[in-house]
Amino acid sequence: LFIAVEILLRELNLVLFQPDPIIAAESNEFAFLLDSRLHFSPSLKALLVTMNILDFKPFSQFAKSKKVKVLRHRSVVEDLWGLVREGRFEEYQNQQSWDVFGNAEYIISFIAERDRYAKFAGVWKVIEKTSMPEGTGYFYKTQECEGFNELKLRLIVFWGEGTRSWAQWLHCKGNKSVSELLPINYVMDFPGFYDFSLSYHDLKLMIDNPDSNREWHRMLSSISGVYLILNKDSGQQYVGSAYGKGGIWHRWRYYSRNPTGGNKLIQELLSTSPDAFKNFQFTILRVLEPSSTKDEVIWQETLLKKKLGSRAFGLNAN
Repeated sequence: LFIAVEILLRELNLVLFQPDPIIAAESNEFAFLLDSRLHFSPSLKALLVTMNILDFKPFSQFAKSKKVKVLRHRSVVEDLWGLVREGRFEEYQNQQSWDVFGNAEYIISFIAERDRYAKFAGVWKVIEKTSMPEGTGYFYKTQECEGFNELKLRLIVFWGEGTRSWAQWLHCKGNKSVSELLPINYVMDFPGFYDFSLSYHDLKLMIDNPDSNREWHRMLSSISGVYLILNKDSGQQYVGSAYGKGGIWHRWRYYSRNPTGGNKLIQELLSTSPDAFKNFQFTILRVLEPSSTKDEVIWQETLLKKKLGSRAFGLNAN
């Protein structure tokens, strides 16, 4: 497999880079590494699709085991990636209404992504299983395994048509085909200007890693507009605008450096609750041409402040 990849990369005039390992070996065994900034060609993507979970060295330890389960978590209630960022995903995973883990010794967990796909969240060793009172479910004690960080949040697999079957044995149907390997610090696909909301964590990660999120960089830099910051804890809103060179991206980059954004009421909020910015959520309310004048943008901003009442009840001081 490595020889095939190496030949293909040479044909495409690409280079094997050492700094950003896709497949990492804890031992001195040979492992191939690719630069995370590469845009895979259709030929390389086709080769990648022929790979399965067990083709990646960190997972090879499970090749002969029949006690490894692969899970595809999905929730319409919980923000699962939010739980991962906050270190609470294991707590969520460890309580189930039925015996999901069965007699599994290890759990390979993914989180649903784009219909039939899933993104890798980590591997856990199952230490203990307890049946909850009155048959209300099961509680598991687990420990996250080391050695998978280079693939975590990057490895995308194709789950297939049977997404309702979200717990599968690795040695049966769980050895899923690999669809993508995302760049390090990649946040998410750009869905369109009005179809996203970004947490402060994701915004900062995106701004700090423009090469890994170049579509966001390109699109947000190309527009002027009016944006909304929502404090998810209090429901308070701040309506702001961006115009001129760099557009929305340039303005939001300032927030990534300074969470107050230079705004009076946000400064007051953070002076009494320094961590409140961690609950900020960023969205776009109105997209305007990059050639829009300052007066045109401010007029739209003022109109939306009135509509949302962000002066009377939110975080806008003027």
